[in-house]
Amino acid sequence: MSPGAARRPTQADIARLAGVSQATVSLVLNERDSGVRISPVTRDRVLAVMREWGYVANASARSLAGGRNKILGVYTFEAVFPTTSMDFYFPFLLGMEQEAAELGYDLLLFTSTEGERQIYRDGSTRLSLADGALLLGRNPRSEEIEQLRDSGYPFVYVGHQEVSGAPVSYVAADYAGATEQLTERLYGLGHERVAYARLGDGEAQPSRDRERGFRQGRRQMAPVWTLESVDEVDGLIAEIRHGGITAVVAEQVLLAEEIERRGVSIPDELSVVVLGDSIGAQRNDTTWTGLVVPREEMGRRATRLLVGQLETPETAAKNESVECPLTDGTTVSPPRSVS
Repeated sequence: MSPGAARRPTQADIARLAGVSQATVSLVLNERDSGVRISPVTRDRVLAVMREWGYVANASARSLAGGRNKILGVYTFEAVFPTTSMDFYFPFLLGMEQEAAELGYDLLLFTSTEGERQIYRDGSTRLSLADGALLLGRNPRSEEIEQLRDSGYPFVYVGHQEVSGAPVSYVAADYAGATEQLTERLYGLGHERVAYARLGDGEAQPSRDRERGFRQGRRQMAPVWTLESVDEVDGLIAEIRHGGITAVVAEQVLLAEEIERRGVSIPDELSVVVLGDSIGAQRNDTTWTGLVVPREEMGRRATRLLVGQLETPETAAKNESVECPLTDGTTVSPPRSVS
């Protein structure tokens, strides 16, 4: 056999060429996990032969042997590639890839082969091909997360994730803290009537966190409106004007854009802050005052947390919070009565 031959070299080939036993080759591959140490000279000789002959460890075999593959799985509860999701997922994936590379791990993206996206099929999961997994998505399946937790498989959820029973590890944006700051800024400018508005499901965890931050402000009785679609924005504007609302905390950029598109003068007639959700936004010329979702940093921190759990196993789940930067846009001013 010679370098460049068609057949892939085996552990037995590497052992013969390095002049060691096959068990020694296996120890080199799994040295960190086995607790057994071999001499640096022998280790370097085996690694040199592996590089020369292009040896690649069989991931499945290493898993069965109890070793680690240095692979982190990435699983999303929604499709990653459609353009409607591109802006949502890309910064997360960028942060994950950069941090994984710095820590010496590869990423493996898992997608569903058919029908509804599922972690488990026929009682098993393909995530076991990776040492652990990063999970993310706006619409997670809580029962699958609980099943994965109960199996002992290492994972970290990217985003605030509460499930029944024992807690799970996650890295979340501090939506509540940033929203409270923005709400207090509106009150500080002299706004007496401030409302909260959102499109879609107010039961999603990120939405609940944002609303909690709004309610932590000084005006506990401020109205909260949930719209099923943009078709209800005209009714929202009527409610704003009828109720003497001078400022709105909008959960989505799309909602703020729709309010402006219908002729509301921002900030002269209505001050608006937005809470970082850019899905569906048209990217007009308005510079919105609000918060930035730290997606790239969340991806990095989640990757770091997962690797830490793999390399120093712990039983307790860990949670981390990432600060949301605030943006000073042009959509907030004192109400006309006090300007």
